[in-house]
Amino acid sequence: LKSTCIQLLRPVSVTGMMEHALVHRERVGVQDFVLLEDFRSEAAFIDNLKKRFNENIIYTYIGNVLISVNPYKNLPIYTEEKTKLYYKKAFFEAPPHV
Repeated sequence: LKSTCIQLLRPVSVTGMMEHALVHRERVGVQDFVLLEDFRSEAAFIDNLKKRFNENIIYTYIGNVLISVNPYKNLPIYTEEKTKLYYKKAFFEAPPHV
């Protein structure tokens, strides 16, 4: 138990955090198309939507515009728990949502 606690208290390296973020981004895309490296490319736009759709992430921003993709299934994204994540937050403080 002691070694587990010590591991939990170790600071996470910036490199490790960046690597995790890049792997995550590669899998799920970006929340805001403005953040895409090739934001003028239609192919990059579609690829990002596909990545997010495959991970059941149906909302994406383009600046302050919200894009929604029909998931063609019910998703557990409108629960009371999820609602609390967005309560009294500005749109940029939480992932894209309705």
